[in-house]
Amino acid sequence: MKNKIISFWLLISLFPFFNAQKIIFKDKNFEKAIIENFDLNKDGNIVQSEADHVENLFLVGKGITSMEDLPYFKNAKMIVLDDNKISVISVKNMGCLRLFSCTRCKISSFSAENLKNLTSLYLDDNMIQNILLKSTPAITQLTVSLNKIKAIDISGLRNLKNINLEHNFIRKLDISQNLNLETLNIKQNPIREDDIKKGAKDVTIFGFHQQ
Repeated sequence: MKNKIISFWLLISLFPFFNAQKIIFKDKNFEKAIIENFDLNKDGNIVQSEADHVENLFLVGKGITSMEDLPYFKNAKMIVLDDNKISVISVKNMGCLRLFSCTRCKISSFSAENLKNLTSLYLDDNMIQNILLKSTPAITQLTVSLNKIKAIDISGLRNLKNINLEHNFIRKLDISQNLNLETLNIKQNPIREDDIKKGAKDVTIFGFHQQ
């Protein structure tokens, strides 16, 4: 009887381990990089409790092609995905995220939604044509140079201080709502000073197209 009781409590104590849900990754290169760095119990798998401990994701040049697995890492504060090949990126509902970087990734479409604490966004040297920034009020630093952007709405970025739009196809820009803006780099765009709607604050602007 005593042995049966001991066995019963042993099973109860081990239940959380059996019950842990293994994450099924859609991008195998993403999975490989995650296991290499964040497999805490070294069992060759990642469960949600391990993903919840991740605060910094540095996955540079890992051959990643999809961001579908990113929502598993809801506590990440910093995500760096430079030098991968991810054509479409949508980052949503990551309340802890403060910095996101995905440069030289061949992105064509990017959206960021409901990222309340994101302050720095780096998307240089891609192929972005469409960009959406919705409910990202904390952004202070935005760099999207060397893309194919024709229009960008930054009216909701009330804390924006520095923005780099160099080497795009922008003809008009409204910065009248960006009352904390300090510097704007608009070099190598088909835009003139009259094409920029300004606010009350003086902003240092680099790169007017002269005609």
